[in-house]
Amino acid sequence: RAVVGAWVSAHQPQIVKELVDLLSIPNVASDRANIRRNAEHLRGMLAARGFKAELLETSGNPLVYGELAVPGATRTLLLYSHYDVQPGSDPTKWDSPAFEPTVREGRMYGRGAADDKSGVVTHMNAGALSAFFRQSPAAL
Repeated sequence: RAVVGAWVSAHQPQIVKELVDLLSIPNVASDRANIRRNAEHLRGMLAARGFKAELLETSGNPLVYGELAVPGATRTLLLYSHYDVQPGSDPTKWDSPAFEPTVREGRMYGRGAADDKSGVVTHMNAGALSAFFRQSPAAL
């Protein structure tokens, strides 16, 4: 636990930057051009961590698939998240623009921050930890 905590502390600025960068890309599900930008960004995040990453085309928005093979793995973990949001409420009621991440009182605000881009960044960094330590008995 201490090793993981130290890794996260050492990498926190990069983790927060990744979240800000991702939150800055609009991701309303019906906005196909920006959804594709999100998908390509996520594919790049996976590839930068050594994952085999690709976009799986569908009749709707693309799926982002990444695989990290770990030699000797006896099982595989599946991490699933979505990276789109539904149209928001009246933007005049927001304290800051939806796709301009803002920190207030130690919390990050932005459309999709809690559901589910912070989860996506968490998954990415769990994968980075696994790749970094190469001690996981499971592939991702």
